[in-house]
Amino acid sequence: MSSDDLETHAQFVREHGLSFPLVSDRGGAVQKLYAPGRVTFLIDKKGEIRQVQAGQPDIPRLLEELERL
Repeated sequence: MSSDDLETHAQFVREHGLSFPLVSDRGGAVQKLYAPGRVTFLIDKKGEIRQVQAGQPDIPRLLEELERL
């Protein structure tokens, strides 16, 4: 989930060949509830948080973790 718009998410999905949806929080309401600043949460199909990255996301590391799921 990020504050990026849906088109940006769609472009990211195409570029990285992802097979799952990304969620947009354009108004930042969810971000305000959980974490200020940029934080990336990797959540599995069971809804469990598998990885948290503060700051700019490490895309190669996230994709590597996704392969393990």
